Amino acid sequence: VSLQGCVLSSDKRNRSKSAVMSMSTVKEGPLFKKGKINTEWRERLFVLNKKQLAYFKGSKHSPSGVIEMKNIREVSDILEDGTFRVVTPNRTYEIKGSTKEETEQWIEVLRQIHQDHN
Repeated sequence: VSLQGCVLSSDKRNRSKSAVMSMSTVKEGPLFKKGKINTEWRERLFVLNKKQLAYFKGSKHSPSGVIEMKNIREVSDILEDGTFRVVTPNRTYEIKGSTKEETEQWIEVLRQIHQDHN
């Protein structure tokens, strides 16, 4: 996959943090994500650009996961518990910020970029 002169493997584990961030970062910051297997809330660094939303554990250089913006089917409204959902064909991600305002900002920017892909 070629991204602005940076060639990356399609395997998410081979994408480095610097390669993900070398694209124009639209938004970056810590959010909480509910795990798929271990369903506890874990803080992750999220990095959003126009093509993907990547999340990282601590200071590791490879993302723990990458959500391609073209694969997002829905970004939900903020729910009663302060979370929102990012729905893809293979998974529904439950995410929340540390404040309602932060969560709403992420929802807004994700929806703007998602709209560009539809």
